Amino acid sequence: MTPFNSLHRHLLCAVLIGFTLPSHASVEADMAFALDSIWHMERPSVSLAGESFASKTSKAGTSYRAKSNNSPAYLMTGEESASIEFGRKRFSATESPWGSFPRLDMEHARLLELSTPKKRYVALVGPGKGLFSVGDWQRYGFMHVVDITARHAPVYYPLFSDAYLGERVLGRLPGSPVLNFARLVPASWATRAEPSAYEVSLYALGAKGPERVIKEGRPLAYVLKRQAGRWSIERTDVTPATELLDLNKRAFTAPNLPAVSVR
Repeated sequence: MTPFNSLHRHLLCAVLIGFTLPSHASVEADMAFALDSIWHMERPSVSLAGESFASKTSKAGTSYRAKSNNSPAYLMTGEESASIEFGRKRFSATESPWGSFPRLDMEHARLLELSTPKKRYVALVGPGKGLFSVGDWQRYGFMHVVDITARHAPVYYPLFSDAYLGERVLGRLPGSPVLNFARLVPASWATRAEPSAYEVSLYALGAKGPERVIKEGRPLAYVLKRQAGRWSIERTDVTPATELLDLNKRAFTAPNLPAVSVR
C-alpha cells in the first residue's frame, strides 16, 4: 500500500474525531492512520453517551450504569465475574470467543452509541483491571458491544483491541449493513513485548456473533507492519498466526507462538 502523504493525513484527521482514546493510551499515529484506511473513509456515527457511571451494590453484586436511556448495566459479582445486562437479558462479560476477559476498569470506562443506516449499538469500552492494568498488558482494550436495534432482543459482542487502538478496531466496511470488527493478532515481534507486525482479520457483527467477512471468495484480511520505522497496511490472503492461534484454541493473550513470516 502506498504510504499516506501529508494531505491524506490531514483528511484522515478530519474523519477520526468520532473516535477518541483515553488520555493514557499511547497509540502510534501512523498505525492508527493505516488501520483507519481499511474503512475507506466510512465510519459509523459515534457519540459519547457517558464517561461516568453510578454504582449500586446489592446482594447480586455491584452494578454500574451511565446516565443514558440506552445504557446497559455492568454487574460485577464474586471475585472475578462480570456480566452485561440490557433489558431482561444478561450476558457474561468475562467469556468471549477470543479467550477470557478481565473486568473493566470502570473508572476509565466510557459508553459509546454507534449507528449505521440500519443498526444501533451501544458499547462499554475501556481498559481491563488486574493484570491488564500494568506493563505491556495495558495495550489491550475491551469493548462490550450490544446491538439494540431490536431492544427486546439485544445481541451482545465481547470484543478486544491491541496496540492501544481502542475502539478504532470498530468500523464499517463500504456497503456493510452492520458494524465491523478488525481483530489484530501479532504476527512477528521486535522484542518479546513489542509486536512488529499484526494480522488483521475482518468480522461482521452478525445475528449469531462475529462472522468472518468474505470478499472474492476469501476471508478479508490485512497485514499491518512496521517498515523503516513507520506502520503500513496491505491486503493478504494468508493469516498463519491467526490460524495457528485458532487451531490450538489459544486465547488472544497466548505467549509468543513459533515465529511466522509476514509477507
